[in-house]
Amino acid sequence: MSLTQVRTWEGGHVRRLAAVVFTVFAAVFLVSFASLSAQAQPANRQYEPSGGSEASGNTPESTAPDAPSSGAGFVSQGSVGGDTPEAWATRRDLAEEERMPDYSQVVDNSTKGRFVAPGWERASGSGGSHGGDYALAKAGSDAKKATFRVKIPTDNDYGVYTWYTTASENASAARFVISSASGPHTEKVDQTKEGGMWIKLGTFEMKKGERTVKVSPSGHAAVVADAVAIVRGTAAPPEETAFSAAGGDTLRASATYSADTGPDIVRVARKYKGTRYKYATCTKMRMSCTCETKKSVAHLGHMLPMDERGQWRYEQARRIRSKSNLLPGDIVFFQEEGGGVITHVGVYSGHGNLVQASSYYGKVVESRMKYVRGFLGAIRVTRESSLTDNPEPPDANNN
Repeated sequence: MSLTQVRTWEGGHVRRLAAVVFTVFAAVFLVSFASLSAQAQPANRQYEPSGGSEASGNTPESTAPDAPSSGAGFVSQGSVGGDTPEAWATRRDLAEEERMPDYSQVVDNSTKGRFVAPGWERASGSGGSHGGDYALAKAGSDAKKATFRVKIPTDNDYGVYTWYTTASENASAARFVISSASGPHTEKVDQTKEGGMWIKLGTFEMKKGERTVKVSPSGHAAVVADAVAIVRGTAAPPEETAFSAAGGDTLRASATYSADTGPDIVRVARKYKGTRYKYATCTKMRMSCTCETKKSVAHLGHMLPMDERGQWRYEQARRIRSKSNLLPGDIVFFQEEGGGVITHVGVYSGHGNLVQASSYYGKVVESRMKYVRGFLGAIRVTRESSLTDNPEPPDANNN
């Protein structure tokens, strides 16, 4: 071998060695970064892409419902972020979820063998209770944590909902602890408002088997433990139906249909969950964001137009400007790209959630409102008196 050939071989060998060393250091860096990121996130990480997805994803959901929807790299999850890599990844996750059959389970405070609440009182007389009564831990009582026991049929992501009655003396930050796959996750719920309906706590990855949702008493205010619902897939939280859980147990949701305008609108909006998104479309199989809001209030006698600006200017509605004044059933508007142009609309469903036909998710979902950029305000409609004799909403597939 000539000297030139030796030098060439040595140079190539050195370059290959350098490449190997670089690859090793890069791998170590990535592992270290992932480890640090995991430490920076709470152990009770919630599996929702960028907060509020119906499936496992990339970014855990914050426990603060009104976290600012901004920051570098932020992708709005309304009508303008449908072609991003994040959106495509989220849709792939959702498509995988849809291969699983829908599953619903309700555990009420009166469900035998499924609810334990040492030191809690059994209360009734509230028209907004689930099943006619509820468990109550008064302020300063020696009550222990109330426990709802649920059956999870398979490892998967599940929507967790709660039902409670509201009162001014209730806790404004009642603590619900969900046994997710990554550990206990705590959600704080304001029980002074938004009750008498299913309120979504979030979507969590859960392991197969017996799992719990626990409610902590408060030393300063009353806390209500009424019912919880576990939902997988595109199904809405159950209303007046009996469901068979794994093992043959029948768990009945005996809540009565609410004629209150706000919860009624949310109930109808949720019936469209899973319907595919398509811009400027309003059919049985495809809908835009304005179609979803239009259908959600049509049974109340309100005929909203099919454009965001027209819905914002709807005359038979009250204008709401502050997030803090939102109530379930309010129709919320967003200017995702600024410039005074309304690009997205959805139905507020309580606890910082939005039922929306989203181009980001590619369908109708119930997700965190804080991940839609550019909150503008909301409108609130009331029930038309001419339709109060027939308050039952139409089937979700009717136009």
